[in-house]
Amino acid sequence: MTMSSSITVVDVSVADLEQYLASLEPTHIVAGLVLVAVLLGVGVKAYRGRSNDDEEEVDLSDLLDEETLEAGDVEGTLLEDIAERHKSAVAPSAITWETRTAQVGEQWTSTLYIADYPDYPKDGYLNELFELTDIEFDLTVHITPKNQQKARDELQRVADDLQVDADLEQSVRGAYLQERANEAVSTYKAVENGSRVFDQGMFVTVRADTRDELRETVRTIRSRLREQPAGLSPKTGICKQDLALQAAAPIGSNPFGREAISLGGAVGALLASPHNATILEDGGVEFGTHWKNESPVVIDPFARENGYAMFTIGDPGSGKSFGAKQNFIRSIEQSEDRIGIILEPLNNWAGVAEALGGTRITVGGDMGLNPLEIKPTPERIQRAMGEDASPYREKLDSVMSFLSNYFALRGIQLGDKRTTLETAIEEAYVRKGITDDIATHDNQSPTMRDVLDILEEMVNNPEGFVVRTDEEARKIESDATWLIDQLRSFAADGRYENLGRPTEFDLRDEKVIYLDLAQQEGSLGGSTSLIMQLLITLVYERAKETDKEVVFVIDEARYLMQDAASLEYLEIVFRHHRHHDLSIRMITQTVDEFFQHTESEAILDQCAIKQFHHLDGMDQHWANEFGLNSAQMRFVQDAVPGSEDIGYSEALVGVDGDWRGIEVHALEKETDVIDFDAKAQSRTELPGVSEEVGRQPEEDTRPDETGPEEQRETGNEVLTWTDGGNHSDE
Repeated sequence: MTMSSSITVVDVSVADLEQYLASLEPTHIVAGLVLVAVLLGVGVKAYRGRSNDDEEEVDLSDLLDEETLEAGDVEGTLLEDIAERHKSAVAPSAITWETRTAQVGEQWTSTLYIADYPDYPKDGYLNELFELTDIEFDLTVHITPKNQQKARDELQRVADDLQVDADLEQSVRGAYLQERANEAVSTYKAVENGSRVFDQGMFVTVRADTRDELRETVRTIRSRLREQPAGLSPKTGICKQDLALQAAAPIGSNPFGREAISLGGAVGALLASPHNATILEDGGVEFGTHWKNESPVVIDPFARENGYAMFTIGDPGSGKSFGAKQNFIRSIEQSEDRIGIILEPLNNWAGVAEALGGTRITVGGDMGLNPLEIKPTPERIQRAMGEDASPYREKLDSVMSFLSNYFALRGIQLGDKRTTLETAIEEAYVRKGITDDIATHDNQSPTMRDVLDILEEMVNNPEGFVVRTDEEARKIESDATWLIDQLRSFAADGRYENLGRPTEFDLRDEKVIYLDLAQQEGSLGGSTSLIMQLLITLVYERAKETDKEVVFVIDEARYLMQDAASLEYLEIVFRHHRHHDLSIRMITQTVDEFFQHTESEAILDQCAIKQFHHLDGMDQHWANEFGLNSAQMRFVQDAVPGSEDIGYSEALVGVDGDWRGIEVHALEKETDVIDFDAKAQSRTELPGVSEEVGRQPEEDTRPDETGPEEQRETGNEVLTWTDGGNHSDE
C-alpha cells in the first residue's frame, strides 16, 4: 500500500504535493519517515536473503591441489618482498625536512643549486668534482633547448639594454657595463652564426651518514665548485630542500627553477667533465675501466716523475695475478723497444712467457749466475748521476748484501770477519782492473771463485794484506780460513756451484725472459729469497746497459720483504731504478711485510703506482698507512674478486696519490694466455704460438710422445721440452 502511495505521489502535480505536505503535522511527517526507513530496511534484508539463497558461494581453493596452493603462497610472499624492495629503492621510508638539510631514510642530504656560471667555461670544468672518490653526491643537470628565434631576440634586447646603461653611466661603473655589453654582443653574434641556445639548471645533492659528516662534505663540494676550473657559484636551497631534491632526481622535472641561458659550447664543456674524471695518458696501457662511467683508465708507468715502480696487493683469488699478467702483456706488446722480465717461484707465468715468445730460464740448474757481475753505466745515465754517485761502491754494497743474506740464512753472523771478506772482494775487482773509474767497468767481472782464491792467499801469505801491524796477520789468516769453509758452497763441487761462474744470459738478446724459480731447491725454502735477491741484482746490472725500457715483474714479493739482510741493497735498486728506465712491479698477498722494516717502507715510498684488489685485511690502520680515506678503504674491502661468471674484477689504483676505482676486463685471447695451465694444456692452445715468433722452428714446439725428449740450444742454455709443454733446464 505504501508502494502504491508512492507511485500516486509521483503522478500528482508539484503544487498539490506542496499543499498536501503543508497540511501535515510534524509528528505525522516524522512517523512517516520512520515507517519508510523500516520498510526499506526490511526490503533490502529480504533482497539480500533471496540473493544468498539463490547464489551459492564457491571456495576456489577447493578446486586446486595442495601443491598449487603452497606454490601460490610462496609466490605471493616473493612478490610482496619484491614490492617492498621496489618501494624502498624508489623512495625512502620517511623524509624529515629541515632548513638547509633533509634526513632521507637513514642518510642526511643537502641539495645545492648553481646560481651563477662562468661566461666561458673550460672543457671538463667539473673534473675536480668527479675526482672526489671519498664523497657521495648526485649531480643533475637540466638542459632544455630554447626556441632559437626567441633566444636571439632576448639576447639582442639584453645587449641593447646593457649598451644603453653603459652610455648613460658616467662613473667608473660605466667601464664595467661596457665590458658586459661587449660580452652580450659577442654572445648574440655567436647565436646569429648558428650556435644553439639552452636553458641550464644544475643541482648537487650531497649525502652523508651523519649531520657532522654532511657539513664537512658540503664544505668540500662548495670549495671544488668555486675553485678553478669550475668557477661556479653554489648556493643552498634554503627552506626549499624539497623542491631542490625533486629537481635533483634523475628523471624528474625542475620545480625549483633557477635556470640560466647557455650556448652549445658551454654544454659541451660540461659534458666533457665525467669523461675526464678518468686517467688518459699518452703512451700508457689500459689498466681497466672506470667503475662508474666505464671510461678507460690508461696509465704510463714510465711517465712518472718520482719513479716507475709499482706494486699490486690482493687476497688469493682476488684477481691480482690476472690483472698483473694482463698489464705485463699489454706493456710488452705496446712497444718494440721494451724488454720484459718475469721473476716468480710458483710456475704461474708459463703461459704468459710462452705466448710472448720468451726465453725460460729455470734457476737452480747449472746456468751460471755471478753475484759479483758489474756492467758499465751508459754515458746518458752518467750525465744524470750526482757527483757523489759511485756505481762501483754501489756494486760492493750489493755483493755484501747478498753475502750477508747468505750467512743469515745459515744462521751465521759475520761479525768482525766482515772486514776481511770486504778486503778479499775489493782485491778481486782490482785484479780484474775494475776500480771506481766507470771506464773500467767494461772489464771481465770477478767471481766468487776468484774471491776464494784470494782468501786462500790470505791464509798462505797474510802478511801481504797487512795494513799497519804484524798482529793483523794472525787475524787475517784465521778469518780467511773460516770464510773459505763457509763459502765452500760456491766452489766447483758446491751447492751453489753455478753462482761461482760468470752469468750466462744476456738481456740484450731477448725480448722476454722468464726467470723460473719453481724448481729452486724443489721448494720455496729459505734460499728462495737469496736467489731472488741475486736475480734482481743481475737484472738491475743488465738494465744499466740497455737503452730500452725494462718491465720487471716480481711475483710473490713477500719472500724478499721477509729478510732484512736483502732489503738494504733492494732499497738502493728502487731508489735508482728510474735512472735506468727500469719499471719494477711487485705482486704480493699481504700488506704487513711492507712495514716490518725501515727499508721495506722506503721501498713502498718509491712505488708511484699502487693497485689494491679485494683485501680482507685492509682495515683503518693499514688504510692510514697507505693514505686511503674511509671510502677508498671500503672499496678495497668490498671489491669484486675476479670470476668467469662476473667477467671482471675490481681494483683501486693510485697514481701519484690520485686514486681511481676500476674494473679489470680482459679480451678473449688475453684470458686464454693468462689462464694457460702448462701441466694440463698443450702449447698449441696458446694464441699465437703456431705463428712464427722467431724463437724456434715449428717442428720443435712439442716432442714426439713416444720418442725421447728433444733438446735445443738457445744461447748458453739448454731447454728441454717435456710432456705438457713445460721446459726446464736439465
